[in-house]
Amino acid sequence: MAWLRRRGRSETRADLTIADVLDLDRPGDFAHIGQHVTADRAMRLSAVWACVRLLADTISTFPLDVYRRAPSGTAEQIATPPLFASPAAGVALHEWLYQVVVSLLLRGNAYGIVTARSGAAMRPSQIEIVNPDLVTVTVEPDGMVTYRFRGVVIDRADIWHVRAFAFPGSPTGLSPVAYAAASIGVGLAATRYAGQFFEEGAHPTGILTSQDILSADTALMAKERFKATTRGKREPLVLGNGFTYAPLQVSPEDAQLLDVQRFTVAEVARIFGVPPEMIGGEAGNSLTYANVEGRALDFLRYSVNPWIVRLETALGQLLPRTHYVKLNPGALLRSTTAERYEAHRVALDAGFLTVDEVRALEDLPPLPTGIAA
Repeated sequence: MAWLRRRGRSETRADLTIADVLDLDRPGDFAHIGQHVTADRAMRLSAVWACVRLLADTISTFPLDVYRRAPSGTAEQIATPPLFASPAAGVALHEWLYQVVVSLLLRGNAYGIVTARSGAAMRPSQIEIVNPDLVTVTVEPDGMVTYRFRGVVIDRADIWHVRAFAFPGSPTGLSPVAYAAASIGVGLAATRYAGQFFEEGAHPTGILTSQDILSADTALMAKERFKATTRGKREPLVLGNGFTYAPLQVSPEDAQLLDVQRFTVAEVARIFGVPPEMIGGEAGNSLTYANVEGRALDFLRYSVNPWIVRLETALGQLLPRTHYVKLNPGALLRSTTAERYEAHRVALDAGFLTVDEVRALEDLPPLPTGIAA
């Protein structure tokens, strides 16, 4: 019950709610192994960087298409609205989406402040993505949710909030870095130790022993002479009477350093839902892929698709009700030339694609008028 006293609570265990146990009101800055594991420090761990880079790069580079539903139920693609043509001042769409995805991956929340509006309905035409650490979200006694940026209250209509890992009863998403602080902290500690191991010499390189009893001054002098003789040289070493030298080689394997680092990569990959082998880790099984397309499909289905659904829903809320957004992952599934051409042949034979439509898929112009398909 000590943690209850630290928080200034007097409740018994029976009085605790799930929110109390998860400590949802605590800032995402958790201490572990003598350090605070923040989003910035987590990114210094190569496995975290690799997972975030892989997911953010992949999702932010998908083509974005906007559609309008007709009263008949059909949908037609429309021109890109100003918001998605230039979502923020000096920021391209893929950079803007990258910021959103990184915020979601590291903090479980992405916040944007509306900086410009256009049209008769005054819909957002520019949204500036801000650092989630500068935004606070509170639930007032009347149940209303209040957003503050740098301590200043922001009108609810001027804030765009996307949640990942939503928890019942909480207005914000759960932070992966906060809840995985223990695993990430172990990885950071192992990385720090590795630097000391190889740079500063976490172990002596050898032992120089003598059959005689040496005073402190004599031992220091012998050590300094030995270092001066051997430093930067590859020549044979000759020792005087009574001295012997035994090299010490404590391998990283013996220190379990490499095992810890491999385990950390697998742990971080699990946290972010990324196949370990895609960030340089080991899958731990004999799973193989028949082709590149099979691996890409698996990655899309289990790692990327949940984020696509979240983003499509959030982006669609910025448009009229009859409009919706689709992120096109087709480039991720692009097969080999032979496989692609075979798929085109099947589509042409079945009659659900025309030659010009196939040519468009290959980024080719339509056939000139009068040329038979």
